[in-house]
Amino acid sequence: MDRGSRRREGVRADVEGLRALAILGVVLFHTRLGVLPGGFVGVDVFFVLSGFLITGLLWRDLERTGRIGFAAFYARRVRRLLPAAVLVLVVTVVAATHLLPPLRAGAVVRDALAAALYVGNYRFALERTDYLASPSAPSPVEHYWSLGVEEQFYLFWPLLLALVVVHRRRLGAAAPARGVALAVVGVVAGVSFALSCWLTSAAEPWAFFSLPSRAWELAPGALVALALPWLTRVPAGPRSSSGGPGWPQSRSRSSRSAPPSRFPASPPPSRSGARWPSSSRG
Repeated sequence: MDRGSRRREGVRADVEGLRALAILGVVLFHTRLGVLPGGFVGVDVFFVLSGFLITGLLWRDLERTGRIGFAAFYARRVRRLLPAAVLVLVVTVVAATHLLPPLRAGAVVRDALAAALYVGNYRFALERTDYLASPSAPSPVEHYWSLGVEEQFYLFWPLLLALVVVHRRRLGAAAPARGVALAVVGVVAGVSFALSCWLTSAAEPWAFFSLPSRAWELAPGALVALALPWLTRVPAGPRSSSGGPGWPQSRSRSSRSAPPSRFPASPPPSRSGARWPSSSRG
């Protein structure tokens, strides 16, 4: 892909590098070797980056054409994610049916079907899955929960931005569309964060697995993408000093955080003994 095509697709080497480091953190956390005990925050970082990239891509489309090309947007998502995701699910199902007892294999097949439909996160929430302290063996496709959150975000976020712009046009409002979108995303972030804090105490698995309680982690990236025209007017010194510590802070949290840390709320321990944050933990 030439540089012009990459720019049109919204690909940024710095953001892709942060994505890779976030994924590496999650992988190292799951090795249970103690190399990166807080590596679970990699998924949270990934959500923020996805919010930034997708919102920026959609908003550039809106500014360039006056509308969002839904068919092209969803086709890109399918080409990017579906082949590898389906391949892993098929291999997992085949292996499960040959290696596991029938009842266990049947559960894996149902998990895989939910994951293929990008609703595995809600299946795990309905089953009250405890990601870190489940008394039974975890599902081999349990990690698909975060992909489900991402795909649901891809489904609803373009519709939200399109509705913001359409509504503003119908009202003939003088406010800049970008400013209206910033306000709407800010409200979404606040409501989602409040819901996440409440669910962390009231219904722990739903706080962990559901898109509504995770949207506040996608929203900061979206806010930055929408605010870029104003942010670029900030002098280079303050801008670099405020943005520069981002990755070192993330790395510091990854290296020092331990799984029992509770975030963003402070719920009582769950019945299984684990403390549930609505932060990712892989």
